[in-house]
Amino acid sequence: MKDKTMLMFTLLAAFMATSTLVCGTEEPEPEVVQDSGDLSYKSPYADPAKFYFADHFDDKDQFADRWIKSQAKKDDTAEEIAKYDGEWDVELPKRTLLANDLGLVLKSKAKHAAIASRLSKPFVFYDRTLVVQYEVNLQDGQECGGSYIKLLSSGKETTDLKQFRDISPYTIMFGPDKCGNDVKLHFIFRHVNPINGTITEKHCRKAK
Repeated sequence: MKDKTMLMFTLLAAFMATSTLVCGTEEPEPEVVQDSGDLSYKSPYADPAKFYFADHFDDKDQFADRWIKSQAKKDDTAEEIAKYDGEWDVELPKRTLLANDLGLVLKSKAKHAAIASRLSKPFVFYDRTLVVQYEVNLQDGQECGGSYIKLLSSGKETTDLKQFRDISPYTIMFGPDKCGNDVKLHFIFRHVNPINGTITEKHCRKAK
């Protein structure tokens, strides 16, 4: 499949989503920083030729232009909680370690929220490895909810990112799901049969 895919966040619990999100074909080399006592933050440079997507959430104006907030509703859900109306912002974390190191923050508790952005160029799953790197800071812990990162599948159902919701087709899904003592870590790959086009979900099993 040579169509463009999209990288998206869907989060259902209040937390600092990420200060860095990188999507490429190679693992980036770690940067060695000398301890000078200055813990101010400097935004790293991501070469567009090497990455399909990179965002460090340093620029609020760029964030508003680049990311699209879902305006959809969940099916078979009570009207008062069906909307994806959780609030997003770019700001400092509650526990600041580096000055000016902003992150994507989900501000609302007990609300559905989803946000998406397109890759800069198509990624085709043939003989190349896709590497996704991101950081998460659960500012107030996680009580009951799920927080997932998804690679949306290309097609008419994902053309309008404002209509992104839980049933939007995806290729890869990863993230924690916790409510009380029920704790799960989802990793799901949706495989398309090249012969008949049927889709099968492959789930990573919990270690015994």
